Amino acid sequence: MKDESEYPVEFKGSGYEGFILLLSVLSILNIIFIIFPGLSLNAARVVLIVDPVLSFIFLLDFLFRLLTAESKVQYFLRNVGWADLLSVAPVPGMKFFRLFRIVHDVRLIRTFGTERLRYEFSERRAEGALFSVFFLIILLIEVSAVLVLDAEGTAPDANIRTAGDALWWAYVTIATVGYGDEYPVTAQGRIVGVILMTAGISVFGTLAGFLSNKLTAPRRMPAEKITSVQGKEQGTANELREMLARQEEMYREIVTRLEKIEQALEIGKGEENERLP
Repeated sequence: MKDESEYPVEFKGSGYEGFILLLSVLSILNIIFIIFPGLSLNAARVVLIVDPVLSFIFLLDFLFRLLTAESKVQYFLRNVGWADLLSVAPVPGMKFFRLFRIVHDVRLIRTFGTERLRYEFSERRAEGALFSVFFLIILLIEVSAVLVLDAEGTAPDANIRTAGDALWWAYVTIATVGYGDEYPVTAQGRIVGVILMTAGISVFGTLAGFLSNKLTAPRRMPAEKITSVQGKEQGTANELREMLARQEEMYREIVTRLEKIEQALEIGKGEENERLP
């Protein structure tokens, strides 16, 4: 499998790239509702509030990619940085420049291969789960706000009547807070609420598990530091082997000298015995 260090700097991890790719697709779909409000007037109202939030995320993504690029000129001109910047502009038509990011990310996926990306995602499951949770929160809030607004908008005793009311209700419901200041009164709206509350428990349970894993898991040593430590250990082992070899050589030399001394003593004793009467 491909080592993490072999990925280019423009690749920010499968979890992050997948998050930006899905947000880009969602942004394109949202702009369609803004340009053609006849498709769903309530959806257009909700999207007009959600779109600036997505634009802010895309702005942070542009700055992140720009600051971490090996060559800022190459990122801006060849890696569709210019399209990332234009898509942040507060003009609905400019959002279609997100298509360039979608095409670029799809090319990255085809270049690396799904098998490599699947392996990289499994190696960084916690990070992938975190970005998946963030995207699901955004998607669930937007979709449920549109659905509950469709259900409650015409009810005579409803208290969720605007896009702002629907988004506020969706957020406090998915967060399992439920202030109770706004609530659905129709059967369709309550069904949306049940689904959203159930999804909220699952989503925030995953988020809590990620935070727990990050706080309790042992700190992972960077690859370059591991290589440095392994190099030092290898160097120490080599020094010990050399020291043992020198000591063994000295031992053999001492044994040889002792044998020579012993032979000299025996010769001396023999000569002395011959001189005796």
